Amino acid sequence: MKLGWALFIGGLILLMSGIFLSAYWAAAGSFMGIFGGMMMGSSSFFLAKTGQKAG
Repeated sequence: MKLGWALFIGGLILLMSGIFLSAYWAAAGSFMGIFGGMMMGSSSFFLAKTGQKAG
């Protein structure tokens, strides 16, 4: 799997699980959501560099 897609999928999973977890543990869920969003944002650099679209 290429780096851009790996970061995108990993970031999406972290973002969604962070949103779910923030209902129970606010600090841990917020950290996971922020980190997942940053991973998804950094994946756009690698996807744009290769000319692929993420959707």
